[in-house]
Amino acid sequence: MEGLMVTLDQIQYYLLMFVRVITMLALLPIFGANYIPAQVKVALGLLLTSVLFSVQLAAGLPAFPGAFTLPLFFMLVIKEALVGLAVGFASSFLFTAVQFAGRMVDTEMGFGFVEVVDPFTEEQTTVLGQLQVILFTILFLAINGHYFLLLTVQKSFEIVPLFGASFPGGGMADHLTTMTADVFILGLKLSAPIFVTLLLSELAMGIVARTVPQMNIFFVGLPMKIIIGMATMVIVLPMLADLFKRMAEGIIRDIWKLLYIMSG
Repeated sequence: MEGLMVTLDQIQYYLLMFVRVITMLALLPIFGANYIPAQVKVALGLLLTSVLFSVQLAAGLPAFPGAFTLPLFFMLVIKEALVGLAVGFASSFLFTAVQFAGRMVDTEMGFGFVEVVDPFTEEQTTVLGQLQVILFTILFLAINGHYFLLLTVQKSFEIVPLFGASFPGGGMADHLTTMTADVFILGLKLSAPIFVTLLLSELAMGIVARTVPQMNIFFVGLPMKIIIGMATMVIVLPMLADLFKRMAEGIIRDIWKLLYIMSG
């Protein structure tokens, strides 16, 4: 029975690890989706924390920084939550770029005034944006992206051990700012083939309206843009899939870099 004894220090370590894990899971794509019940997220967080804690316990727990006090423990909880928030926030950029690309195309296609509720975020999004999120989520699962997200949780404790996180203002702010700017660049890349095609078709319809004024271009133009946009999306979808894979690899590198920045 002595082998089953749990010390107060071990409970403290477990709680701190759980704070980081559950904060990451709340923001990670797929795992943090709002349609997943909170009970499932908490259960998964407890499971991952138990596995990681057992590994950490076998390797040896790091020394607690100073004598235990409630203010110190509260500060450590905030510190671990910030690590989870930073990683989860960075990982969400991938699908943010997908939604941004879909909104741009929908605005040009004429679907900008039609919005639906995104089950991932419970926010208003456009029709094509939601379709692209579903398609690229399936692709993300197909390339085992969810395994990487779980690996990120485990690697975070190797790269940024408990009590070892640091938040250098300059380097971390620059990196997150760069990642935020990349969201717009990635969104433009994803939307460029369809957006440019729609823009050219709109220019062509403008020329037709000038040369054949008897034609009601507004009556003909809207359904034509929808057909052209959907057909172009089907044609360029394999190319967009390859681009999405490269985007996912880039997000992976950015998250590793962020973890190494926080490791001090």
